[in-house]
Amino acid sequence: MTLKVKGVTYDVGMPVIKGGITRETLTSDVVAREMKIISEELHCTAVRITGQDMERLKMAANITARQGLDVWLSPSLHDADEQETFNQIVDAAHVCEELRKYDVQVVLVIGCELSVFMAGLIPGNNGLERLAVLSDPSRWTEELFAQGSPVERLNNFLARAATEARKRFSGPLTYAAGLWEDIDWRIFDFVGIDAYRDANNSNHFRDLIRKYKDYGKPIVVTEFGCCTYVGAEDQGSMGWLVIDRDSQPWRLKKSLIRDEGVQARYLTDMLALFEGEGVEGAFVFTFVSPSYPSSADPDRDLDVASFSIVRSWDGIKTSRYPLPWEPKEAFHAIARYYGNPS
Repeated sequence: MTLKVKGVTYDVGMPVIKGGITRETLTSDVVAREMKIISEELHCTAVRITGQDMERLKMAANITARQGLDVWLSPSLHDADEQETFNQIVDAAHVCEELRKYDVQVVLVIGCELSVFMAGLIPGNNGLERLAVLSDPSRWTEELFAQGSPVERLNNFLARAATEARKRFSGPLTYAAGLWEDIDWRIFDFVGIDAYRDANNSNHFRDLIRKYKDYGKPIVVTEFGCCTYVGAEDQGSMGWLVIDRDSQPWRLKKSLIRDEGVQARYLTDMLALFEGEGVEGAFVFTFVSPSYPSSADPDRDLDVASFSIVRSWDGIKTSRYPLPWEPKEAFHAIARYYGNPS
């Protein structure tokens, strides 16, 4: 089965651990140039637009739709509480309804791995602390279940948010679930999963994907990716943790061997696996990560710890593109895969 949704994620700005934002500035001109490249050179049919600022999300979504690309709008407020997250989802539903004037599919993604990224369900001041609790059964204390099961509370929140979103947006809804989250998919139009293969799940990864067929709804991989160094394929979604954020400026915690082929092979292997399992579509994570610039100094080549399929440079514009990045091997590999008519 050929992928119907050939996608990439596009970040308009998210908070960075220990300060800053992933995209300090973002103009409509830059978005327009990058969406043209995503459409015409990467051969995508859809873009999952992520970020926290609603005005940026709206701007990028309109440009994406005008380019003829389907829009999967995926707002995210890291470490916000339930009410703040709920309010953002409602605002995003209004934006999605406005986008229906374009001749493209518009999908609202009403959250991403909220058990980790939303405050309140799991103890912890940030996503890393909450993930640590989830990963350690010895910390599943009575406190964790004091207000009810986190799984039930998450599904109750999603049901409430989906109900309100449908009052404002008449298009399809989904949620970007972590593989550890047990979601009630009956309330959604697509099963959406963030599916990273790593050393811990590689032996049964295909079975993990296959089980989602039981819900009888089209499956879309809302996120998958790999960093750009030897061994990154075993780290999956945690590949970025090799950066020392206590140093100024940031540097790598240890020496790594830059290898763009690792990323390219991982992404195309995963696309083939998803396609073989009849998945409706997939979104490569991610297009560009300016907050992880490359460097001639291997210890400061933060791009190796980036999931982006283009290599960012700090203020340097490449000769081919009037933009501060250049395509990696992964970019060309995805372009060939998506551009293959078979």
